[in-house]
Amino acid sequence: MKSTLQQIPVSQLVLDPDNPRLYHLRAIHGSGPMTDSELQEVISNERRFVELLKSIKRRGVEDPISVKRMEDGRYLVHEGNRRTCVLRHLIASGAIAPGGVSYDTVSALVADESTTELEIKINKIIQQTGKKDWTPLGTAAAVHELHYEFHQGEEDIATDMQISKVKVRSFLKNYRMFMEYIKKTGDTNERRFTYFADAPKKVMNWVEESKTNKENYYEWINPTSGKAKIRAAAAGRSSLREFAKCIEDEEAMELLREDPTATVEDAYEVVKSNDIMKDMLFLSRVLPMAKSMRELNEVQLAKISASPKLKQHIKSLMSACDFILRDIEEMEASLTE
Repeated sequence: MKSTLQQIPVSQLVLDPDNPRLYHLRAIHGSGPMTDSELQEVISNERRFVELLKSIKRRGVEDPISVKRMEDGRYLVHEGNRRTCVLRHLIASGAIAPGGVSYDTVSALVADESTTELEIKINKIIQQTGKKDWTPLGTAAAVHELHYEFHQGEEDIATDMQISKVKVRSFLKNYRMFMEYIKKTGDTNERRFTYFADAPKKVMNWVEESKTNKENYYEWINPTSGKAKIRAAAAGRSSLREFAKCIEDEEAMELLREDPTATVEDAYEVVKSNDIMKDMLFLSRVLPMAKSMRELNEVQLAKISASPKLKQHIKSLMSACDFILRDIEEMEASLTE
């Protein structure tokens, strides 16, 4: 994108109502803050604002912001809205800039007049992607806008955003489902997006299998309904990871559907009781361990022989195996009497 570096008075800067970092607000509420003063308030209340304020107060704005000249002679900020808000705050508070630093003007890359809206949109998204406060929902909303409002193909979006086509499709699908979830439940917490973006493929396939599955899923991840059963998206108890293991167990799924108080943790206990390998995960390592121990060479055996601690561990393992087999034999014998 063609641009020229200029010094722009801060008083001539206008905040961008189409700021990519605020996509999540538009995605959830239908529209983000539109007026300049509303934008100033929202951005000034962001978590990293104070951190940036301290930095700019000492050193000024070190990297140029990106703008485009408006018809009235002012400049719309495409990238650098937070830095602009910080400078405004410093000016309004009467802060005195240290030597060699100016709060009244800022270096800006001014876009060429021939620059299209799509070029600016893509440039804004590329510059924001990867920053700490750039949320997965914001990325998904940006991909959705490029595809449906600017009619860009999946391959073009993948190239511009430097992500795979598979990732583009995933963002489009997750965004669509999250918007549907909001419409169905009224839950506008953006954190719930992780239940779509981070869900195991098995879970999403199950959700899309039937209307009932989808309704159950929306209800089970929604804490505002009082019926939430899936407590976390990533890992741990009652998480999507545990839920994925419950899907193929009819008894576990029946418990979730029929018992209002049952959680995924409860259902997973059913899974473990029905599947010995899930209940005792260490059993999956027994055969590989036995094979490895049988294939020990002379050098490895010599190393074990030189370690009293390892020899004792192996003796403990052998004793445990003898103990288990003896108990099983006695149990089986008692059943035949």
